[in-house]
Amino acid sequence: MDLHDLLFVILIFLAATAICVTIFERLGLGSIVGFIVAGILIGPHTPGPVASTQVDQLHHVSELGIVLFMFVVALELPPKHLWKMRKQLLGLGCSQIVLSTVVLTPILALIFNLKFETALIVGLGLALSSTAVIMTMLTESGQLSTKHGRNIFSILMAQDVAIIPIMALIPLLARVQTEGPEQPLALKVLIVFGALLGIFILGRFALPWLLGLAARKRSKEAFGMLLFLSVLGSAWVADLAGLSLTLGAFLLGMLLAMSEYRYLIEEIVEPIKFILMGLFFVAVGMSIDIQAFFQIWKQVLLLVVVVMAIKAIVLIGLCRLLGSDLATSIRTGFMLCQVGEFAFILYGAAAGAGLILPKGLTIGYLVISVTMILTPIMQKLGERLASRFDHAESVEPTRPAGELHNHLVIVGAGEVGRIAALMAERSEISYIAIDNRVDVVRAAKHAGLNVLFGDIRMEAVTRAANLERARAVFLTTTNKKTLRSISTFLQQIYVGLSIYTQVSTLKDAVELQEKGIQSAGAIYVESTLALGKEVIKEFGVPEDNVEELVKEMQANEYAMIRHALT
Repeated sequence: MDLHDLLFVILIFLAATAICVTIFERLGLGSIVGFIVAGILIGPHTPGPVASTQVDQLHHVSELGIVLFMFVVALELPPKHLWKMRKQLLGLGCSQIVLSTVVLTPILALIFNLKFETALIVGLGLALSSTAVIMTMLTESGQLSTKHGRNIFSILMAQDVAIIPIMALIPLLARVQTEGPEQPLALKVLIVFGALLGIFILGRFALPWLLGLAARKRSKEAFGMLLFLSVLGSAWVADLAGLSLTLGAFLLGMLLAMSEYRYLIEEIVEPIKFILMGLFFVAVGMSIDIQAFFQIWKQVLLLVVVVMAIKAIVLIGLCRLLGSDLATSIRTGFMLCQVGEFAFILYGAAAGAGLILPKGLTIGYLVISVTMILTPIMQKLGERLASRFDHAESVEPTRPAGELHNHLVIVGAGEVGRIAALMAERSEISYIAIDNRVDVVRAAKHAGLNVLFGDIRMEAVTRAANLERARAVFLTTTNKKTLRSISTFLQQIYVGLSIYTQVSTLKDAVELQEKGIQSAGAIYVESTLALGKEVIKEFGVPEDNVEELVKEMQANEYAMIRHALT
């Protein structure tokens, strides 16, 4: 393929993707469905210009997006957090996966005449729901803090964790089916243990130390290269050990979830992950044979109805059994009855291992895609049905436990930032401090302050600080360029947020005040006035006269001082 043809392919790819994603997001069906439809339109199974016929090669490249996806998921799952949620994860989340699989597996084996191994892996894939689609819907509609929102979050988190052992089943089931030669058990256990130990040492000790060096040098490039080298290296080592690529990345992410670099890591990985994930779903769409759909549409639709009905019934029953009211249970069941995006990966890996035939893979992909497309419709149906049993407001006014609200965000955890943090603590004001200097963050944490590592202008950090619900921001830096950059960013994105800062000169204070900063004080003025009071009193001037003089100089935002400095 020459440069002209390559540019033509890229233009077709980008145009189809942009148009489809825009249309389907406007329809409320989500970007994933848009990517899949774009892949169908430009794939080898439809007439017109074909962007690429090398679907398998495209899948291999795009699988890196899934590796990064699992890494980012793990960043949100520190071991302590999982332990606290163990009852919900085991009671609701794991029970849903097991019960749905137990019901679906024999049905698949009987209706579609599948072997047990194949039916089991297909049933496990169908039991999973779409984290990407559902979390987006809950966040955009503000339902994450509702009763059904918390149920859904627990189930999705349990499914994210369950992905790892499910992927590990593929080579085991493939051996059962093919009865091929295998390594001695002791050797395999030793290799797996060595791989896991290596990933643990890397994620718990070596990588944080290396990332700390890069962070102290303010080298974002070195930080990013070390990070991606470690993620891909962990995935590669896990794959060599006979595990899955995603397992290595997931374990490394869980270890780094305890690191102070978590938000910077997420900020670096997120854009690349989004691109590769999009590429993966486009490749999925290119794999779907539309002509074959018209030959097997009855099987596809039958399976769609069976799967969505069984999952909804199982979810509603479990929620009721574990204490949820009927309305909450219905909303939970109807929102999670689709098949998730990870089933694409699972079925692709299973097909590669010989567990699923090409026709079965096509049926599986079509079922996943159709259930995703039907999700917004099912959500509306569930809401309408639930409203008959619950006339109260669906969304609860309370926020999730531990969420910051009406709080102070302190940018900079140096001496000034720590003083501000201590003042907030003593005044019983919720706060969070942010700093991009590793040593400063560690020192502040050692002092018992609530501080995280990152840059306030990074999206992951603004989410962690819950800046949308903050009452005020205190900028402790006096660097004029940095102040202007951060204050402009905050004013443009977070309208109405109170911003307080210190500057080096009164001239800088006036400039920032003219731009809408509520309070911009020159740090040397008050300290000079305080010291000057002691000096003047040394000369015998009465204290009342000194206090009156200071108030006069402070009046009208230091008008007397500004006049003397011009």
